[in-house]
Amino acid sequence: MPEQTRRFIFVSEAIVFTSGKGGVGKTTVISNIGVELSQLDKKVIMLDTDMGLRNLDLVMGIEDKVNYNILDILNRSCRIRQAIIRNKKYPNLYVIPAAPSMDTLCSYEARFKILIEELKASFDYCLIDSPAGIDSGFWFSVSPADRAIVVTTPHVSAIHDARRCISLLDSAHLDDISVIVNAYDKHMVRRHQMISDNDITALLSTRIIGTIPYDKSVIICQNRGIPVREAKSRLSPVFARISGQIIHSSDDMRGAAV
Repeated sequence: MPEQTRRFIFVSEAIVFTSGKGGVGKTTVISNIGVELSQLDKKVIMLDTDMGLRNLDLVMGIEDKVNYNILDILNRSCRIRQAIIRNKKYPNLYVIPAAPSMDTLCSYEARFKILIEELKASFDYCLIDSPAGIDSGFWFSVSPADRAIVVTTPHVSAIHDARRCISLLDSAHLDDISVIVNAYDKHMVRRHQMISDNDITALLSTRIIGTIPYDKSVIICQNRGIPVREAKSRLSPVFARISGQIIHSSDDMRGAAV
């Protein structure tokens, strides 16, 4: 009997990047992963849901291209394609910026879910940049996600807040939750001045899919509005490896046998 031929179909995903604490570099992480995923032949759209602060378009250097934002889509002031900004340097990469303010966030949650489903028909990845903290903005950002990546740093307060964040994601019935550790200094770890990645794994009981070393080039890139790959930073291959890990880490979400 001939062996059955198996074919795998890529399943589009919405991944929320979140953190219990601000200042851990979440927007830097999501922007560089978005770039690297687009370089791995994936069509990526990044959505900034950090209403009021709106940093994603700044770190990508496209703030002068913003005409509409995510709130304009949700309240039907514009069509989806009018708010989407294409990054000319990276043809597979697109951005929807956050609104300057949004007081009635939760009232748009149902429309946000519909928006994500519509985008998943055209994009391999919808990366959602969540606001820091666990207030209404957190739940809004998490609501349409298929999986979550919690960004933390190796500091006691950040890990404490990340653990709380993971607990809430569990309560939202997200089955795939992972962690990225940012600003990691192995020399400080060796001197017992910083928590190790092994200890972080044990404290959070969640797998770490990437550890990003501390590097001053990140600040330079942020100020210039460019990803680290354009500065030829040593972090570029780190983000590339994490992006590859994201693509291959979940068989249940990534492919279905036909």
